[in-house]
Amino acid sequence: MRVAIPELDPSALYDVTVEDGHFSSVRAVAERDENDADTPELWPGFVEAHAHLALPANFDDSLDDPRISALQYLYHGITHVADLFGFPLVKDGWEQGKRELGLPWPEVAHCGYAATATKDIDGHYGHGVEFPAPVFMLSVQDDLDTVLAANKARGATFLKVMYTEGAEQPESSKRFSRLPGNLLAHVPRVAAEHGLKAVIDCNTRDEVMQAYAFGFRIFAHPVRDVGLSAADWQALEGARFASTLSGLRPMIMEREDFLREYRRPGFRETQDLANLDFVSKIEEPFGIQYEVQDTRTAALVNMRDNSLAALERGALLIGTDCGNTGAFHGDALKGELDLLAGDDLGKPGLREALLRTATTTARGFFDELSGREPATDLIAEGSPATFNLIDPAAAGQPLSQLPRATYVRGTAVDRTALVRAIQDLRSTPTRGKVTV
Repeated sequence: MRVAIPELDPSALYDVTVEDGHFSSVRAVAERDENDADTPELWPGFVEAHAHLALPANFDDSLDDPRISALQYLYHGITHVADLFGFPLVKDGWEQGKRELGLPWPEVAHCGYAATATKDIDGHYGHGVEFPAPVFMLSVQDDLDTVLAANKARGATFLKVMYTEGAEQPESSKRFSRLPGNLLAHVPRVAAEHGLKAVIDCNTRDEVMQAYAFGFRIFAHPVRDVGLSAADWQALEGARFASTLSGLRPMIMEREDFLREYRRPGFRETQDLANLDFVSKIEEPFGIQYEVQDTRTAALVNMRDNSLAALERGALLIGTDCGNTGAFHGDALKGELDLLAGDDLGKPGLREALLRTATTTARGFFDELSGREPATDLIAEGSPATFNLIDPAAAGQPLSQLPRATYVRGTAVDRTALVRAIQDLRSTPTRGKVTV
């Protein structure tokens, strides 16, 4: 196949061949015309850096069969998924699909069950207790070894810690209890002793600064209460942040926003269409109903600004918080790219930086969370041929456009077969839903 490979040389065209699931030849053959709108770009598979496969994204609070979720990811060219909450609940179904459906399958790395704080004197519970999936509560340091051992027995390869009071703006009220500092300080060290990375869920600048001081470097969200200053970024050297705009945005969206965004390619083919019926009847944003419209709107502005600042510094991870209501597996990551790009997609270097972050950079992050050395030379002779063919910049397509083709270890993904499998699962007596 004749392709451009921006990760190798954006000015060249390559001939690429695949044999036995690996790249057998990657050879530069010609100069690339920057106005070429036809020759596709080859990028590594997309990676979802913040998913929740055990949480119900559907507006009726139903949970899609994990086999459907896997197919939704593949349809959109997502080949690797980092699950940050409750994957053991759906693990059997995910693995059943991999065994039985005879289709390419995404890889998943997961944390088992997240760890959070106990109930405090004011009656607040730790963040995570409100979700329909279990969490471990930490009360004393010895609990850490118990939690880490239990999660490792369930296949976890990293730890997820909840550490936020739920504030979104400086004047916001407290919603959750937090782990005490003397306990949180031990978490990165003890996790490392178990061979695990630790990911922490924070909302505010103060929470991030405290967690950073205790040794945390991977943050599940960007700061949402303020825009970080240059001095803040200097103080946070080595920290990384997942973007997660898509998980928060449905709270403030109007009906027309939902209907427009759910027209993205692949939504109707892969998602439960009852969601379209539901949003078509929304009369006002959920944020107005719950009296958080203004704070959530301001939070999203800060999150995007801080995410783009992280992108400039090589500190961004592109993840969605999908599994939150209205943020759907597969579809949400493509929407996340559009939200990050905004009206600036034509800004020099932005498109390529976002694609690189969602593919090559994110793959290294996925490998890190999986407990293995990050893969290098993802597009090289002898490397597994897992990649997407994407419209070039000259084609003028949004980043949410579906890949022209997706390959997983050399096997082309047949989207028609994926849709057929999804439809078959939705036609069963359970309608493709599971109870956990």
